[in-house]
Amino acid sequence: MEDSTSYVRDEDDICATLNLAKLNESQVKKIGQVLDYHHGFNTKDIKLLELDNHLLETLEQGKSLFFKGQKDDVALLCTDRRTYKIEEAETSNSLLLCSNLKLAKDIPKSDGGNIEIEHVAARGIFHNYFEVSTCKPEVGKLITLLEPTSFKGPEYEKYIDKDNLYDWNKLIVSIQASEKELKDALIQYSIASLDGYYRLISFEFETKALTMMLDFMEENSWKINKINKEETHQALKDLIPKPIFEIIFNKYANKISNDECDELYTYDEKKVCRCLAQVLLASSPVNDYNRFMEAWKMGVPEDINPKLEYLYGTAVVVWNSDKQRKDIVSFPESKLSDNIVERFNQLFKIKNRWTAEEIKPYISNLSTSNLSVDFLLTKHTRSLTVNGIKYYSSKYK
Repeated sequence: MEDSTSYVRDEDDICATLNLAKLNESQVKKIGQVLDYHHGFNTKDIKLLELDNHLLETLEQGKSLFFKGQKDDVALLCTDRRTYKIEEAETSNSLLLCSNLKLAKDIPKSDGGNIEIEHVAARGIFHNYFEVSTCKPEVGKLITLLEPTSFKGPEYEKYIDKDNLYDWNKLIVSIQASEKELKDALIQYSIASLDGYYRLISFEFETKALTMMLDFMEENSWKINKINKEETHQALKDLIPKPIFEIIFNKYANKISNDECDELYTYDEKKVCRCLAQVLLASSPVNDYNRFMEAWKMGVPEDINPKLEYLYGTAVVVWNSDKQRKDIVSFPESKLSDNIVERFNQLFKIKNRWTAEEIKPYISNLSTSNLSVDFLLTKHTRSLTVNGIKYYSSKYK
């Protein structure tokens, strides 16, 4: 039933309020806005979302925001460049949803005349909203999705079911990440676009292709920093499809500037050594330190010198008390928990003390713009210095 005695604020009310505040009309804006609350408006149909500068800019540019996630996933909000975690928050203030409300900067100051009254409809009152914070994209799912159809070599392609392949449109809606973050992840995980579909390159084929490239280098008596990319591709094109070759070559080689006509490249010593070390670790996860280093040296080209720090993030050196020797143990970062507390538990379970150089590769992927690696170390570890070397150990033991 409509209330026929509803109160309507007029100019006299506004002047009386100004007098109580000891203000005159020349000190205020020319327009007074009266909020009229409309009963019956269903606030359950509307959710308020906090916007940071990037989100606001995205909408102002006419771009879209996407909520991503499968039924069992926690929904994430994505733009074309960033990914956000969304959480419902409460506020003790009353948030009013109004249409056509003017802000102070949009209203001229009073010229001493009468104040104009405008009525603005308040469509609802809210005490909850969704707040956002940047987070890591959920790109690890790429491996799960693409591993069943991974590229293992041209001879295996006849066994691939094309119905299980992912093109860009299918991939972008399946991964909780922005477009930019997804493209970066494709490079990170050695994923190539082959015949319009995205294919994870199997580790076995990647190492096989890299070995062929290194063998071709040695056959031509090239130095590690004098690699001709085009000649390498031409020699191997029947064995390595070009999109696959591009991904693998660009992963392990960097272009160098030179005065000659040919574009020359240099193989990245650390990446090459790391890959060949992973081959050894795959066949034998636990190794005597001295024997491993000797086998590793024999497995790389003459110009390349393996170094222990190349293993950081993929293997650790531990003391074998039973055999009274140092062992190198396979311990890849990619196999650890994404939960930071659980990850530190896993780290200190295999090794009591870590140097900064050893431990940082294992937690860098969990850092964000708000949570740096150093902050995570300070929060979850305790440090001690022995003979001038700083070590990190468990904070709770």
